[in-house]
Amino acid sequence: MFYIQLKQRRWNQPESPAKKAALTWKPSEVEAINQKSFEFALSKTTEYIRNTQQACYLEFRLFP
Repeated sequence: MFYIQLKQRRWNQPESPAKKAALTWKPSEVEAINQKSFEFALSKTTEYIRNTQQACYLEFRLFP
């Protein structure tokens, strides 16, 4: 089954004209807001994970 899936896939597929046309398209206000919200949430999540990792590291060093 895996062989069939690989055989049907075209590796050197040319880029479709729809993708080229999409590059000139300007995102709407809602999409821009959603993108900003996503980036903000991603940065806050990354910051939270980093702070949690640092707190765990420091606590483990205090209590060997």
